[in-house]
Amino acid sequence: MHKFKYALLALPMLLLGSLAQAQTAGTITFTANKTSATGSLVPVLTWSTSPVASSCTAGGGWSGTKFASGSETLPTITSSKSYTLTCSWGNGSSTVTWTKPTKNTDNSALTDLAGYKVVFGTSASSLTQSKSVNDPNATSTTIAALGSGTWYFAVRAVNTGSVESANSTVASKTISSASAAKTVNITITGTTNPTLKVVNSMVFDVVTSSSGYRSLGRQVGTIPLGKPCQSSYKVYSSHYKVTTSDVRLTRTPQSSTVVARCATS
Repeated sequence: MHKFKYALLALPMLLLGSLAQAQTAGTITFTANKTSATGSLVPVLTWSTSPVASSCTAGGGWSGTKFASGSETLPTITSSKSYTLTCSWGNGSSTVTWTKPTKNTDNSALTDLAGYKVVFGTSASSLTQSKSVNDPNATSTTIAALGSGTWYFAVRAVNTGSVESANSTVASKTISSASAAKTVNITITGTTNPTLKVVNSMVFDVVTSSSGYRSLGRQVGTIPLGKPCQSSYKVYSSHYKVTTSDVRLTRTPQSSTVVARCATS
């Protein structure tokens, strides 16, 4: 007779109106090592989320799925770029509330109530997750870390013999996700390449040895001071290629390239 009474343990009544807590967007902290530079920059982006986001995605000047916090060194940039980080918070919570049963289903007094078990899942027919509430006087509990989507809940009464009632009626609630985005702009201006200009008017042709070593040849003319020099072609430590059309030739060069003394300005 005692076991039969356990089998008829009364059902708690689930209150449908007490199941909602909407998800809200968190905060993104997103910075770069520098937001402006001259010529070029190696961007280092650092970010974090509060509370911890369930997912983050990069956009703009970078791409891919990112952790909720981190730091990343990106390739060198020579032009202005924008970097965007979009994060989502999809883990919500639901408060499940019920009325305390006082009788068994045979109408006898319920004197050995020990607590409750809340069962839940993403399908009404598959409530595969559970949370135990070991307090017979409890009438609610919060289920945390629920992903976005529709969740289904039911409550069971549990007596001191660990016998559970059948499920209460099933209630459902949709947990919505929320997202936020933050953008870092990096501005690149000017150039880091020094400008080479002629600082001595004498122009020389070039002698190249069989091993490829370059040396100054004869003076072949003059060039106005301040004319541009080409840094890609160098002889000794200070002579660089100049444009032949800028040179006033006094003799025919023995090489196709002529050089003058240059310096950065």
